[in-house]
Amino acid sequence: MIVLAMSTIDQQALETLFQNWRNDRAPLLKPGKAFERFVIEQVLKDIDPSDEDIDSGDLGGGDDGGVDAIYLLMNGSALVTEETNPPDPTTSVELVVIQAKYETGFSETAVEKMKSFCADLLDYNKPTKSLTYLNSDARDSIDNFRKKYTEVFASPHIMKVSFHYATKADKEPSRNEKVVARVANLKELVTSRLSLAQVEFTFWGCSRLLSHARALPQKEEVLVIEKSLSADDGSVVCLIGLRQFAEFLRDKNGNLKTALLEPNVRDYQGARNTVNGEIRATLSESAPKEEFWWLNNGITILATSCGISGNQMKVSDPEIVNGLQTSHEIFNAFSGDPPQKADKRSVLVRVVLATDDMSRNKVIKATNSQTPVDPVSLRTTDRIHFDIEDRLKLYGLYYDRKKGKYRRLRKPMHSIVSMKSLAQATMSILLQRPDDARGRPKSLLKDSDQYNKLFDDGYNRDLYVSCVFIDRQVDDYLDTVRIGGNLLSRDEKRNIRYYVDSLVACALTKMAKPTTQAMASLVAKCVEGVPGETITEAASMALTVYKDLGGTDNVAKGKSMWPALSKQMEAQFPT
Repeated sequence: MIVLAMSTIDQQALETLFQNWRNDRAPLLKPGKAFERFVIEQVLKDIDPSDEDIDSGDLGGGDDGGVDAIYLLMNGSALVTEETNPPDPTTSVELVVIQAKYETGFSETAVEKMKSFCADLLDYNKPTKSLTYLNSDARDSIDNFRKKYTEVFASPHIMKVSFHYATKADKEPSRNEKVVARVANLKELVTSRLSLAQVEFTFWGCSRLLSHARALPQKEEVLVIEKSLSADDGSVVCLIGLRQFAEFLRDKNGNLKTALLEPNVRDYQGARNTVNGEIRATLSESAPKEEFWWLNNGITILATSCGISGNQMKVSDPEIVNGLQTSHEIFNAFSGDPPQKADKRSVLVRVVLATDDMSRNKVIKATNSQTPVDPVSLRTTDRIHFDIEDRLKLYGLYYDRKKGKYRRLRKPMHSIVSMKSLAQATMSILLQRPDDARGRPKSLLKDSDQYNKLFDDGYNRDLYVSCVFIDRQVDDYLDTVRIGGNLLSRDEKRNIRYYVDSLVACALTKMAKPTTQAMASLVAKCVEGVPGETITEAASMALTVYKDLGGTDNVAKGKSMWPALSKQMEAQFPT
């Protein structure tokens, strides 16, 4: 009988688990790249990231500086990107740096590359644009960290830099003196540039990856209640002590459980918001005469099931869909050190069991209509997004209307369409604003007039199918197309992609300004496949103008490139 060492068993188990994950989520990626994504999911598991979140910091590829991914987190788990403002107040900042190698050991070279990358990242005397040996995604991530951290630097906060290096190794390299010395040098470099930062370095071998990947996210929560009233359908209205509710919101590390709040349609409005200031003032009263729940509308939680035993209520799949501001203020009020003195007041909580998606969204919309809310906050509850989700499913695509839903269902990442990516394709093709699609997609979505032009309820839903298939085929084709005998660089591909979308749509409809009807009628042709020569011609045209104007990120995000291309389309396809 052959007896395998435990380390060999762990390695085989990890390989099996990874291959199953890859078959479900990343069948089109090469093993090395798929392993990177697998590792990123494990490292960021506690913040429950969507594929779009992961994409925002994924640098893996040529000229990434030896770092596969970098993420900026604030207040525990708020992911801060180029188009995201830091939370107010910002009490903690974490820079997460990830390197993953589909190998069976840890090397000092990988750690040294992390050090080199951080030397550039933290050297503010080097302008980001001068780091030409790094790809544009890496430069953007460095620029994002510098800008966003500068914004919060003066406020009281805890700063942490965490490095994660993952391989299939059967044990950590504690006895490899060279690797250990490289890690010490890396930590020394970071603390010399960020003197108050806590610096951590974690090796992820097969044992750690296995245990983390097998750990299931918490789906059930228990709340201590004071009084309750149950409805026939199992829904509950109850009073919960303020301190007990704060504990319900706190994770094992003392941070806010943003996964509970993420489905909420409102963003936290910040400490300076007038309403939040009033809630905070009420919470801070030393001898209040009024109960808290008398003065506050309370919290609405959607759940799939709910049960009460004694003074405890068990809630399955809880989502706080109304009361985000109140939740933040209660959490902050009871996060002091030392803890706030005893507070006997309660908050009103409604637990609604609505398992049907349309019913859930009616609850979300209704409970968020008492006070003015930016219409962008309620967009995914509009009927058109349900229709788009159903329409795309006919073609094997999953519209991530509810952020992260299909990642949690382990659908292939190449089959998931985020709202942002759909909007970028539609901006480029329907509105002919590829510059905004490249540089300001979320900003454009916040403009109600522009949003209504993108998602008019009267549009034929096939329009969105056509836009998605054009954009995806362009994105894939630009990896292999040769213009003037040369492949496109990573920066060129990223900067001309949405311009090529616009030009391809013009070519397919034979219109300088494609109409919604014309785009909807293209659905069969787009699904069947856009001719390669059409994409090649469009890419050549876009690349020429891009280079003539300077060939930089600013050109792609600027207002000069599309007018030049639009004139060519008007000449080719006169009205």
